[in-house]
Amino acid sequence: MEESNFIALSPSTRKILDRMKQAVSSDLPILFLGESGTGKSYLGYLFHSYCKDRFPQYQVFDFSVSESEEETSEIFSKLDGKVGVTIFLEAISNLNPSFQVQLLQKIRNEKGKNRYLLSDQPDLPEKVKSGKVQESLMTEIQTVQVKIPTLRERKEDIPPLTRFFLDLIGKRYNRKNIKISEKLGKFLLEYDYPGNLHQLKNLLEAMVSMHNVKTLDTKHLPPELFETGYKQNDNLSVRTGIPLRDYEREIIRRNLILVNGNREKAARILGISERTIYRKITEFELFDSEDGKNPPSS
Repeated sequence: MEESNFIALSPSTRKILDRMKQAVSSDLPILFLGESGTGKSYLGYLFHSYCKDRFPQYQVFDFSVSESEEETSEIFSKLDGKVGVTIFLEAISNLNPSFQVQLLQKIRNEKGKNRYLLSDQPDLPEKVKSGKVQESLMTEIQTVQVKIPTLRERKEDIPPLTRFFLDLIGKRYNRKNIKISEKLGKFLLEYDYPGNLHQLKNLLEAMVSMHNVKTLDTKHLPPELFETGYKQNDNLSVRTGIPLRDYEREIIRRNLILVNGNREKAARILGISERTIYRKITEFELFDSEDGKNPPSS
């Protein structure tokens, strides 16, 4: 794996590369924390490429899918006697307490022999407080942490990521030089990506596979994208000192971009009538002149 394949234009992602390079000479375990789809396993393999001389082998074990005690015990037995291996363990908080203790012992006993990389969701510290994760294990693995930002927190990386994914997808579907329109580019920057990198890649692949065109546009977005059920988010970012009118305009504008200007879909997302959203579009002058859309007759 080449470092050039890791897109790092935003300050947060550049810090990740610096942090990982600094950790290469250490024997300490590394803890990757990030939402689903942010690329934890990708970064684990990238880190392995930095330390192949000392740890030439690479093994991944994923506990995100609930395993029986017998299956988990079998995984741990596979780790016995290993030397010179970078071992990446995903979703460690799913391990029961007894296996967490075994993991702690293995990390301590195999320091310098194997390099342990561990990953979980950003709320891992809360799981320690609730008792789901052993505090002793967290103490052992938390010294070197790599906190992976969500895609919505690294907007600068979206355009090069889009080009990178389109090149990969184009090779798979025997399509060269796939481009995106300016409108689609704006949409991809505005979208919040609850599924992070995986969602961006899957979204682009759906468009390429369904539409044999040279330039992808917002009209090629899969309709399922606008039928997603949204849950209340307690972490919704709200800044103080801004008039409610400005917030209202921006919320409506972003949702219109999301649905390619479809007032019916935008109204459904916002929980208001189509007549109300048309009135707001007029009030806030949100008509897209490029589309040549005129107000409907009342």
